[in-house]
Amino acid sequence: MEKRHIVAIADPYTVYALRLIGVEGYPVTSSEEAKRILKNIELREDVGLVLVSAEIFDEISDAISALQRGRSDLVVARLPTIREPGKPMDVQKELLKALGMG
Repeated sequence: MEKRHIVAIADPYTVYALRLIGVEGYPVTSSEEAKRILKNIELREDVGLVLVSAEIFDEISDAISALQRGRSDLVVARLPTIREPGKPMDVQKELLKALGMG
């Protein structure tokens, strides 16, 4: 089986963190930069998985769809990050649940 790389396209903080575990990363600050990097990745046959940060995933969904149509062997996944807006958590409810009282 052919060995393939994992590539991350995200903010600089996330990219640097993923580099620590061996993921190839491209820090971006705009969706246009991310689209340009996706076009370059499309030409590479040594990439099997592309992780795109949640902040830009929806903004470049058209480019991701085009990439996946052209490269069925390549998986593009949404990467949750700490900057992603989330739902507020009811800490008291979760704490009571953890203690077996909720």
